[in-house]
Amino acid sequence: MFSYQIRHETQQKIRVGVLLTRQTKLTDPLNPISGAQLSWYYWKYIVKADETIVNIGTHVWADIPGCAGLYYLTLTSEDTNKLGSLVLYINDSVSLGRPILMYFEVIVKNVYDAKFGSDLLKVEPGAQKF
Repeated sequence: MFSYQIRHETQQKIRVGVLLTRQTKLTDPLNPISGAQLSWYYWKYIVKADETIVNIGTHVWADIPGCAGLYYLTLTSEDTNKLGSLVLYINDSVSLGRPILMYFEVIVKNVYDAKFGSDLLKVEPGAQKF
């Protein structure tokens, strides 16, 4: 299981997908869905590290230009306020060919900034024990 890292207590725009059409026959191909609205899907949640379930139906959702089936989803700072795992789940048995299940790890701000930004990781010197 691969998880993406996101910054603690910060609004984040994440990439979600690929949303694929449901097959009506076994011979039908799975095709990417363009122009999808988050409101189309019955189940659309994030599950935080403390097991809080958040319905993301009102979150900002937009196509990624030129990438059929891929979308931007904006998570709020309230969505990322718990350190640890965060799971995104989107499904609708009527229209989606496969559910979307993505794993994230909400990490401390200074670790995120040191890893993905231009800042260095700030550490406090302490007594060393051998």
